[in-house]
Amino acid sequence: MNDPISAPDPAADEAGKAVSGVQAHLDRGDPLLAYDLAQGALARFPGHVRLRQLQGLALARAGDVARAHGVFSALEGEGHGDAETLGMLARTAKDLGLREPAGAARIAHFTRAFGLYERAYENARRTGADDGAIYAGVNAATMAVLLGRADRARHIATQVHGIAEKSDPGEGAAAYWRAATLGETALVLGERESARAHYESAARLAGGRYGDLGSTRRQARFLAEHLGLDADEVTVALSPPPVIVFSGHMIDRPDRPRARFPASLESAVRDALRERIAAIGPAAAYGSAACGADLLCLELVREHGGETHIVLPFPAADFRRESVGFAGGSWGARLDAALAAASSVTVASDHYASGSSATYEYANLLLTGMGRLRALSLGSRLEALAVLDPGAAGAAGGAGSAASLWSGLGLVRHEVDLARLRGEAPSVAPEVHPSPPPAPALRHELRSLLFADAVGYSRLTEDQIPRYVEKFLGAVAKLNRQTKHRFEHVETAGDGLYLVFRNAPDAARYALELNELASARDWASLGLPEEFDLRIALHAGPVYCGRDPVTEGALFTGPHTSRAARIEPITPPGQVYASAAFAAVAAASGADDLNLRYVGRLPLAKGAGQMALYHVARV
Repeated sequence: MNDPISAPDPAADEAGKAVSGVQAHLDRGDPLLAYDLAQGALARFPGHVRLRQLQGLALARAGDVARAHGVFSALEGEGHGDAETLGMLARTAKDLGLREPAGAARIAHFTRAFGLYERAYENARRTGADDGAIYAGVNAATMAVLLGRADRARHIATQVHGIAEKSDPGEGAAAYWRAATLGETALVLGERESARAHYESAARLAGGRYGDLGSTRRQARFLAEHLGLDADEVTVALSPPPVIVFSGHMIDRPDRPRARFPASLESAVRDALRERIAAIGPAAAYGSAACGADLLCLELVREHGGETHIVLPFPAADFRRESVGFAGGSWGARLDAALAAASSVTVASDHYASGSSATYEYANLLLTGMGRLRALSLGSRLEALAVLDPGAAGAAGGAGSAASLWSGLGLVRHEVDLARLRGEAPSVAPEVHPSPPPAPALRHELRSLLFADAVGYSRLTEDQIPRYVEKFLGAVAKLNRQTKHRFEHVETAGDGLYLVFRNAPDAARYALELNELASARDWASLGLPEEFDLRIALHAGPVYCGRDPVTEGALFTGPHTSRAARIEPITPPGQVYASAAFAAVAAASGADDLNLRYVGRLPLAKGAGQMALYHVARV
């Protein structure tokens, strides 16, 4: 058992509604949306204890254990000694210990966690608060196991098992956590078959509480492995459903010379998709919303009870014109319904770029990366669903290129073959499109962008400027000669650095090297201010690439360069921040050596609105 924060009592006020909304996102296993909602609500209701508890839980589930620990430490310092606050403070202490190598630091964190859990357990028992005693007690027993205190672990587990068995089974969250508790106490007591049976019961009671299910599974696996048991066998029932990414062909345009997805095929495609989606049973689905396969997938995932997350390549009005309106019928109304029902809608680019495939390729990367990050958060797997005609040529950024991306990532791929549904044999040779026209002077292509700012540059004296150029820019030049993470373009302008990369992982790895260079030097000994440091920001998106007619040098420009530049001023010195779009593109590129930790939605420089940002570090 791990963190059963119970659903709040119904409340009529706005704060109560916010609490319910945050809890709902946590139940579904979406800590990022939960954190954003809690952050916004706390701006209106500062100090609201329940919102702060849930904000801390969202941070913990998103992997930002240190910040979560800070939230609960502050609550404890203010005198909040309830089982939930102490229990979550203990949970984050335990998680901090798990990040330490075996040794004194880990034992210190574990000892702190055990003391907090035991204190909360005894407090709850004295007041007759069974729910609090069950939650704190089972975790105290598990921590005693990890500390090698077997007798104490068995004593507490036996007590908790008795309390849980006698308690009202309840329903919903209460019933789930009771079953999960009985499973965990059985594990501590060495009753493997009983533990497995209780975990199976918990899984049946979980409903759509995928966040709780994933939390229980992680705790059970860790405990089973520590006890030398087969973790897969014990926790098989606790595996969350998969997350899917999907794409497929649109309904054929009236002027299409060869049938691919004629409107008359919609019913057959719907039936085939319904069968695939029922077999997969996805918790959540990420894709776009074009007429045809996309909207059918969205409708059927919702019919199955899963969440839907939509990524549009550009604003909805332009998307409706380009990818929905031509099909006529009810497709426009179905788009409206899909957007209204979606758990999130992401617009990849603020403007439509005519004739550009890069915006579609970018959207494919975003939805793939978002799906991958969500699957990692749930402890689940990412699978792909495609509706394709294997013999029909697909445009860059279309369904075929998305399917190729997913194959490259090694995703399990489920397909609906449109040619078979039309009753045709697969084509021997793919449909051929005319040769593309010559490349324009300005190409619209996907790039990753790095902006860095030298903190304190404006305070440099005239005598320090040459030292800045020689010592700092000289060190950057040396890094640029030595790095394995190649960039396409670099510029300097006073206190700023601007680099362009062809892929997100290389941009992130270079950013970390640059940050380490700035952090490791004793700048005061080189004649620069002691506090000299860098702020580094990353973003990815389609930009115009070509030659600058004024300087005759390379040019990379467009709205996405402005997005990147707006992140850098709000990045803390000594840190690397990235847009959520960059994090998704990096995740879609398989950058498993990067630790992408959600920071939240922060106001951008120059009143440019808010943006969801990630902190970038090494794993």
